[in-house]
Amino acid sequence: MSSVISLKFALQQVTVYVGLFILVPGLIGGILNIIVFTTLNTFRQTTCAFYLTFASIVGIGQMMTSLFIRILSDGFSVDPRRISWFCKIYFFASNWCYAVWLTSICLATIDQFLSMSTYRRFSHLRFAQRFIIIASICWFIHNILLLIYWDASSGVCTVMNPNYSIYFSHFTLPVLYACLPIGVMSTFSLLAFYRARTLASRQLNIVRLSRDRQLTAMLLIHVIYNVIVLIPFTTFYIYSLNTTTTSAEQRAANALTFTVTILIEYSMFAVSDTFRKFLLC
Repeated sequence: MSSVISLKFALQQVTVYVGLFILVPGLIGGILNIIVFTTLNTFRQTTCAFYLTFASIVGIGQMMTSLFIRILSDGFSVDPRRISWFCKIYFFASNWCYAVWLTSICLATIDQFLSMSTYRRFSHLRFAQRFIIIASICWFIHNILLLIYWDASSGVCTVMNPNYSIYFSHFTLPVLYACLPIGVMSTFSLLAFYRARTLASRQLNIVRLSRDRQLTAMLLIHVIYNVIVLIPFTTFYIYSLNTTTTSAEQRAANALTFTVTILIEYSMFAVSDTFRKFLLC
């Protein structure tokens, strides 16, 4: 029993200190990132910067909903998700922000590749705005089921429909939120990086070339870090789906591992904004 108490105490301390260490710089970095992209003329009219600006906005929303509430609940034992309506809105808002954030980053990597290819005509602010609106609406519709099936039962915010639970845990989380965006981000960021190196040897507008290389380098670093931090949580989550835990000590250990891996995943919102801020200065 003492080991269970120790593991729960470790979970609480990790959530508070690591969570706040991620939350505060993440919010500051996100705000500074928005200011940089919306004030510098070099980037203000680029579609890639538009996607990254929108990603910063929803990233701030994700940290304020998901990470902040997790710090309150696991770190300070103040869990507003025990209230039915808050449980529904919390999971809807956090999942919508997370999905739109991933989509924005994927679109940014695709756009950066297109901007340096023969399909450059599709890299236009008009298309970017439409893609973001369409993605936001699609994820809104997709996540309406969260409002229907998530609820606070006996003080625990959980999914009430077993069929939707299977869909959410076996498809939404591992595929839509992990494997698919990892594949898209990795593929197009590498293609964009290769294209940028190819263009560097040609006679092009020096301002455009410098901007494209800067954005491509920033995206590549961003994507590499995102992939690194997504893998631990995805791996542990898939492992937890295929194992059955009976002992209290093992459940406490799994809860601590889950918390550590998801905090590592949350760090991509803070660290990516910090990377962008310094690379653009």
